[in-house]
Amino acid sequence: MRIYFGAYWFLDASIPVINSLTKRHSLFVVTTQGAMQKAGALGDDLIASGVTLRCETPIKLKNPLYWWQRAVGVWQGVKRFRCDVIHLQEVADPFLDWLLIRLQRVPLILTVHDPAPHMGELGFMKYYQQRRPLVEELRRRADWIIVPGSDTRRQLLDLHPELTDERVTVIPLGVYDYFLRWQRPEHAEKPGTVLFFGRINAYKGLGVLLDAWERVVTECPQARLVIAGQGYDLPNYRERILRDPQCVLIDRFVSSQEVAQLFTEASLVVLPYVEATQSGVVSVALAFGKPAVVTSVGSLPEMVEDGVSGLVVPPRDPDALATAIVRLLRDEPLRRKMEEGARHLASSRFSNEVLAQQAEEVYHRAVAHRRGYSSA
Repeated sequence: MRIYFGAYWFLDASIPVINSLTKRHSLFVVTTQGAMQKAGALGDDLIASGVTLRCETPIKLKNPLYWWQRAVGVWQGVKRFRCDVIHLQEVADPFLDWLLIRLQRVPLILTVHDPAPHMGELGFMKYYQQRRPLVEELRRRADWIIVPGSDTRRQLLDLHPELTDERVTVIPLGVYDYFLRWQRPEHAEKPGTVLFFGRINAYKGLGVLLDAWERVVTECPQARLVIAGQGYDLPNYRERILRDPQCVLIDRFVSSQEVAQLFTEASLVVLPYVEATQSGVVSVALAFGKPAVVTSVGSLPEMVEDGVSGLVVPPRDPDALATAIVRLLRDEPLRRKMEEGARHLASSRFSNEVLAQQAEEVYHRAVAHRRGYSSA
């Protein structure tokens, strides 16, 4: 099969599956320099050599070259590459969405990571609302939709009751195992280290974690909390974090090499989210075999098996969060058991090879559905 894979964003989630798909299929991958930088792929070395890769440069929307660049990318994928299917990681790009809505000949598979903007993302909400008609039309036009979790599927269908259940398939995020290439033998776990990693926005629940942390350090005096990332919610907590000698704040872009070091050194990873769909942070934790403490929001409980690869606690509950963190820090055999559980999930249920096969099944269904529709 010849697959046009559009990862104009969410490239970090796409790389593992792309590399698995290319073992059996021909892929034309279109992405952007911004997505490459976010994934740590400043060159094309993270993407399998058999992939035809097109990396588009950042151009402002008002510049005519922007429209030309997007159009050329679609033309190359559809006409020159002669793709059988298009698989797009959803992005609120007005011209790209407009193009694909009008492209009726090729079956379109759309991966929807977030059915609606997260809580508190006011800046993105305005951007999303301006482009919402095109986003919604593309979702309706898609032959098939992939979502990363059952709860995300529920959110999407609640938002779009016109979509039929059978056209929305759950394929979870895979393991971000490409980060393992940056592991170094001189890096090792630092006992008692709790890692909070990623964008620091309101829905991530940093305030809940800091409330829980006051109890954690009382019961585990040697514990250390590493907070790594940037976001508009961080200024609300910066002074509080800096006053705590057992907190380490890394408030800048974190390179892939640093990501590997942070996860290697962590004893556990914590996601105290108050609202969510899914999280690539869990995908990285699985790659490094780290147990995760997550809240029961969105599809997070689907990515972390409670008692097997981590612990699941209620959201907005500092006491429950503190109890889970203390339990893992104090119970070394339990934590080691959960590390094995995380590694097992990484090589089985969340294996990129398994998820690539699930994507292939969707491609074939979409092609068969389109052929059946055309002959009707």
